[in-house]
Amino acid sequence: MHPLFSAKTHSDEPVFYIGKAAEITGASRKAIRHYEEIGLLPAPQRRGSYRIYSERQVFMIHMIKHAQSFGFSLAETRTLVAETAKYKNFPLTFALNFIERKRIQLQQEVKNLRQMDKNLVDLKVQMIKMFG
Repeated sequence: MHPLFSAKTHSDEPVFYIGKAAEITGASRKAIRHYEEIGLLPAPQRRGSYRIYSERQVFMIHMIKHAQSFGFSLAETRTLVAETAKYKNFPLTFALNFIERKRIQLQQEVKNLRQMDKNLVDLKVQMIKMFG
């Protein structure tokens, strides 16, 4: 893990070109540009035609990519990114609540899937009784 991801604060000074930001975060250049296009990530400063990202922006790219790996959609991630952009320090309490809400949602989905599985088992039993 890059040391930037465990830092308590991040500089707003632009220092990373898009290729380096992609390398550090594991997000493709295309994904990073997409995050900008949909307004998920603030537009970076430029040096000529080159995008230059700050530590804070690279951290947000990492956060988006990491959240996606845990099943968060880009739409769901938008609120966490917005909260992170507001403050110098990472919004830990907000992030913990964000994760807990996702856990509750997943638990409900598991419950619904178990019920659906039970219904399918019941359907099999009914079909065997009727046609077996």
